[in-house]
Amino acid sequence: MEAAPAPEKPEAGSVIGGHVQRAHATIKGEHQFSDYVQRLGLDECVEILAESPVSLSSLASRHGPCRVRAGEDRSFDEVIRTWTLYVLSGIEAG
Repeated sequence: MEAAPAPEKPEAGSVIGGHVQRAHATIKGEHQFSDYVQRLGLDECVEILAESPVSLSSLASRHGPCRVRAGEDRSFDEVIRTWTLYVLSGIEAG
């Protein structure tokens, strides 16, 4: 089975590119993206997810924390923020 291509780096003027730049400019340290995502409004998270080159189903199939299971204890907000974190950190690493 062939691996999916890595997500493309976003352009500086894009929604995702702007968030990656703001995360670097405003927060330092090991948990930079995690701390940044916690400060975002859900509307901003949704905007990032809508622009993401990585589908939600792909996130869920590749990353355990992105999966939502029956009887899930996490809130909707926590799931959205987890997906957003994986999109931003995946784009950065890509």
